[in-house]
Amino acid sequence: MSKEISQKALAFARKAHSQQVRKSEPEKPMIIHPINAGLILSEMGFDDNVVAAAYLHDVVEDTKYTIEDIKLLFGEDIASLVATATEPNKKLAWLERKKHTIKTIKKMPTRHKAVVAADKIDNLEDIKILIDKNNNKEVSAFKGSYEDQKWYYQNVCKSLVSNEKKHPLFTRLEKL
Repeated sequence: MSKEISQKALAFARKAHSQQVRKSEPEKPMIIHPINAGLILSEMGFDDNVVAAAYLHDVVEDTKYTIEDIKLLFGEDIASLVATATEPNKKLAWLERKKHTIKTIKKMPTRHKAVVAADKIDNLEDIKILIDKNNNKEVSAFKGSYEDQKWYYQNVCKSLVSNEKKHPLFTRLEKL
């Protein structure tokens, strides 16, 4: 399979996220996060559609584009992968959204879990850097307290690694 679809997805994500910055680091362009997620999956040998979905995983949540737009531009498979990493109802309370994610991803196929895992790996690595840099557990850029974030990431990681063979992606996630 050629790398055309992931390059098309990366270009689209760059455009969609232009002018956006990370919540946790206002000096850091938002696109860095999806690029990192895509690179993680590419390095782990996932197929081009999975890498493309990683580049696109925040487009629906954080821009004007919908999952239907993704389906029209990139096809059903990539749209399905992106949908797994997208919270379906941002109007729900933070805790309800997170519980839904934890429950839903546990039963997903490996390719779908991989997109979520790469997102969480990059987020956790960023959070660890911020905690070390600030010398405290300040996570006010995110919803919920440090304990809330810890609860979420521990449980989402458990759901992601459940029923998975010891794939290096999930091993890396478990070590965080």
